[in-house]
Amino acid sequence: MTRHGLARQLLSVGAAAGRRAEAGRVRFVALLAAAAMLALAVASVIAAHATYEGQSARGAARTPVFQEDVPGSAAHATWSVAGDSVPGSGPYQVVFLTRLTADAPLPPGLESWPRPGEAVLSPALRDHPAAKDITTRYGKAVGTIGAEGLQSPDELYAYVVPRVPAQGENVRPITGYGPSVGPTFYTTGQQDYAKPEWTFLVVIGMLLVLPAAVLLTVAARTGSHSRDRRTALVEVLGATPRSRALIVVGEALRPVVAGTLLALCAVAAASAVDVRLPWTGHVLVAADLLGRWWAFLPAVLAAGATVLAVVVLTDRVGRKRTTGNRIRGSRRSPRVWAMACPILLLIAVRGPDLFTPGTTAYVMTNWVGAAGTLVTLPAAIAVVTGALGARLAKLGRRHGRPGLVIAGRRAAAHPGPLARMTAGVVVAIGLLLQAVAWQGQLGESTMLAQATVQRIGSTALVVQPRAATADQVASFSRQLPGDVAVLSLTIDPEAGRLTVKGQCAALQTLRLTCSPEPALLTGPPADPRMRELLGWNGGSQAEVSVQQAEPVTAASEDHGSGFTQTVLASHSATDLSVSQVKRQAYASFPMGAEVSTIGGEWLTSSKVNQLQGRWITLFGLVGIAMLAAASGLAGLAEFLRNGRALAPVTTLTGNPRVYWSTAALGILLPLVLAGLVGAVVGAWLAFPRTHSGASYIGNGLLGACVAAAAVIGVVGWVWGALVSVRQARAWRPRGE
Repeated sequence: MTRHGLARQLLSVGAAAGRRAEAGRVRFVALLAAAAMLALAVASVIAAHATYEGQSARGAARTPVFQEDVPGSAAHATWSVAGDSVPGSGPYQVVFLTRLTADAPLPPGLESWPRPGEAVLSPALRDHPAAKDITTRYGKAVGTIGAEGLQSPDELYAYVVPRVPAQGENVRPITGYGPSVGPTFYTTGQQDYAKPEWTFLVVIGMLLVLPAAVLLTVAARTGSHSRDRRTALVEVLGATPRSRALIVVGEALRPVVAGTLLALCAVAAASAVDVRLPWTGHVLVAADLLGRWWAFLPAVLAAGATVLAVVVLTDRVGRKRTTGNRIRGSRRSPRVWAMACPILLLIAVRGPDLFTPGTTAYVMTNWVGAAGTLVTLPAAIAVVTGALGARLAKLGRRHGRPGLVIAGRRAAAHPGPLARMTAGVVVAIGLLLQAVAWQGQLGESTMLAQATVQRIGSTALVVQPRAATADQVASFSRQLPGDVAVLSLTIDPEAGRLTVKGQCAALQTLRLTCSPEPALLTGPPADPRMRELLGWNGGSQAEVSVQQAEPVTAASEDHGSGFTQTVLASHSATDLSVSQVKRQAYASFPMGAEVSTIGGEWLTSSKVNQLQGRWITLFGLVGIAMLAAASGLAGLAEFLRNGRALAPVTTLTGNPRVYWSTAALGILLPLVLAGLVGAVVGAWLAFPRTHSGASYIGNGLLGACVAAAAVIGVVGWVWGALVSVRQARAWRPRGE
């Protein structure tokens, strides 16, 4: 036989051996899933890089080229930018343009110049469910920005041509857009608020690539008991290392090729049609991915080759084991480590209370306790599993339930496999909740602002006009509803002084004294809105004076040093409409105004962290699903490896339902409990950072973690029971 003919024969032998193995179908699916998930995880890294590059290129194309940066050029338009927000979104940018020449170039994504008082919105901003007034806020909306003018289809963005040309130091003449026209130094868009690319790639590596590698390792060793015996046999018959490798490759080739093809199909689909990702709402731009086909193809094929290489290497490792491949418990009793687990959990949850929040000791106590809890948790699970197994066996004998007896005795005698199957899921959920909890740490000021909103609602608003004149501010104040009082708050940090000015009726609305001469405020204000306003502007450490006078603005000549805010308060202490005030501000001021509740700017800025934290949740849930699948496969393979020993039970009981109950107790119940324990322990470990409410850990996230483990458990339970029943039907007595 020729060398190539022998290779084909050995590959055929491996394929036939895989079909006839006791866990053949389980291993087929395991290798298929491992190949697909590893390829998709690697493809996610490339997709993230392609997305960043695509957004950067589209952002650069709309970047203004200032006239001052191109000597001898003509100014075709004026350009300025400001921020805005809608409920439920982070900040986004609004670009104000004024046409100076007839041949003024259009920014990418616009088909024609809007007229003064008109706006062009991105589709995501126009269709935002919380932006009911957005089509009239900046003027009349006359169109949408094309895809080539947006960094991504889900970007919130707007171009506005003000009714009155804006003036000021931030309004600059431009000659065009993009690097092809001249040097660009000022970028705008959602990428300004995004995390650096390397941090995103690290998250993908930790939450997708690493779990995929764990799944691959488990899949490669699934059903290894019979394969190790087969490898020993062919070695005795004189097989060379190359021959053994070909047999192993033949066994794994079909599932690996199938998984790789599935991954290629998924990448091809995402490269053909824009895909909106769940939970985050981000849209993958197909053109960005299609432009990287030359990287996707070799990367996916390399992932498939890696799976085959790992399968061959693990087979060689398994062949060197002389004591079998049964999972064994530790020779040392895990009880000491198990007893340490609740102590470390208590330290992680309550230990930080002994120290001042925010100090190094406070943080390190929680870190050490959390790390110790996760390290000792597998030992605690093993001890508890053994104890529960003995009780289940007794309960089964008492009620005549053979499934309880079998599963209970096995758990009591060999708690290690169950402990290892569940520990991975528990630890993964705990680590995910830790990451989400730390993401919420960035929202401490947000929670204070939220508390302010809960106390006073929007009964008082802060308005900061942009590029406005004193006459425009006065006109804006006159057009406000009659129930609105107008005051000014001037903050002078250098002098440590706050000055409140307003007409007598406005001052009395906030229960302040009405005096034409400045009067110092002694004691806390009686009105809660005034207490919140001063608290957010350093009033507890500053000198506060109140004066009956015309409210000043930043455009007034007598606003003095420092900076001034316009404060609107409801005479009747009812909520004011933020959207209505914003619409009036954009109608009165060329560039509108920043309008928010007291402290509300923190709510908007922190929304960026919350939205970015959804990526951690999305990738974390996928990672947990992969780890749960790995645990389920390990448990399923262990269950099926011992399935032949259960075959005589059918004859004794006369009822194959024993396999369903045994599989439920050996696979389904442990994984469901792992999800529950992981959610509870993870929430407890995160308590020092969530007790103040500054966290994004909610019931939905906890439920998703439990559901991911439960779904894998149900699949493993049904699969294991069906395969066991089939094995039992094929069993014949052979003198065992």
